[in-house]
Amino acid sequence: MLTNCHSLILRTLLKHGPEPPPDERDLYLYNIAPDHLPLTEGFRSRETHRFDPPPGVLERYPKLIWVKCHLVVDNFCHYGGAGKPDGGLSAAEKRGYTYRRGADLVPLLSAFASEMGTPLGESDAYYLAHTLVEIAVDYAISVADRSVPLIVRQARVSSPPELIAEFEAGIAALYGRGAGEITAARDGAERFYGDVDDIDYMYLDGRTRIILRKLKLPFSDENVARTSRLILDSAERVSDFGDFIRDSVDLLSDRAAWAGAGPLIGATE
Repeated sequence: MLTNCHSLILRTLLKHGPEPPPDERDLYLYNIAPDHLPLTEGFRSRETHRFDPPPGVLERYPKLIWVKCHLVVDNFCHYGGAGKPDGGLSAAEKRGYTYRRGADLVPLLSAFASEMGTPLGESDAYYLAHTLVEIAVDYAISVADRSVPLIVRQARVSSPPELIAEFEAGIAALYGRGAGEITAARDGAERFYGDVDDIDYMYLDGRTRIILRKLKLPFSDENVARTSRLILDSAERVSDFGDFIRDSVDLLSDRAAWAGAGPLIGATE
C-alpha cells in the first residue's frame, strides 16, 4: 500500500485525531520509510522492506517498530496475513486485498495498456493491477478525508530537529547506512513526483508516474491525462477500501503477535 493508506491505518491504530499529537508525528515518518527511501537512488525496495535490526538497535531506537508495522500491512494486503509465505506464489494465489481487487481491474488495465501500445502478459497484468489498486485507494482516501495526506507533511515540517535526527540515526542503524544517506533522501518524493504538497496533483497526476514508469512510457501530458482517467475509473471500483483499513487495524491491534525484534520480510511484488 502507499502513503495515505499506511498513514490512515496507523492513525486509526494509535487512536490519533485528524492531527496527530506533535510528539508522535515522527512515528509516521518511520512508518513510510520503506516506500520513501527507494524514491532516491541508492535504495532498493528489497532492502527497505526487510526488518532485521542488529542486536541492540531496536532497544536503542524503539520507534523502528513502526517500520515493521509497514511491512505487516504490505504482507496483509498482498497475501492476506502478516507474514510473507515461503516460496513463490502466482498472482492468482495471492489472497490479499490488492490482488483480489486487482483481479477485477485486469480487463480495464489490459485494455488501457493495449491502447497505449504496450500490451501486457497475464502475470504482468495482475502485478500492475495490484499496483493500480494501491494507487486508487490512496486517491480515494485523499478525496474522502483531506486531513490524511497532511499527516506526513506535518511530520516532516513540524517534528522537532532532535526527533528528526533520532529518526535518521535509527533508520540508518536498521539498514546499515550512514545517517547522512538518510538525510539526503529527505526530498526523494519531491524529486520523483514534483509538488507533493498539492494534494489534487500528488494523488492523481503525480501517481500516474508509477504506472507510466512500469510501462516504460514517457511522462507526456497526453499520457498523464489518459493514466489519470484510468486511476479515476479504478477508484470507483475500490469503494470497499474501508474494510481493508478496519481489517488491518484489527490485525495490528494484537501487538504481541508482531511488534517484537524478530525479522520480517515485507512484500515488494
